[in-house]
Amino acid sequence: MRHLGALLLGAVVALSAVVVHRVDALGLPVGLLLGGLASLYTAWHLRRGATPRTAASYCLGWVAVLGVLLAGKPEGDFVLASDASGYALMGVGFLLVGFGVAALLARSTGPTT
Repeated sequence: MRHLGALLLGAVVALSAVVVHRVDALGLPVGLLLGGLASLYTAWHLRRGATPRTAASYCLGWVAVLGVLLAGKPEGDFVLASDASGYALMGVGFLLVGFGVAALLARSTGPTT
């Protein structure tokens, strides 16, 4: 159940990050910073918990949603534009892939239930 919850959390956080990544305030990419930091902080927090492998499930959910959204819409449009904020969000996805692999290699420090 813990891994399923982390997978769903990753999907929700990724979808939220994609929705807000284009929001600018006073010339600053506030949405991108919020979405990227929330995504990375959640993975880091799960990694530091009693069962660090849930971070890998979270990263899988996050990257799966990003992959579906990168595939494009049926009419030929794309959800993520080919601009700096779109590439930065894809960079967050690459960071999470590495983080998820590292979490799989981590040892559990808590109960094994």
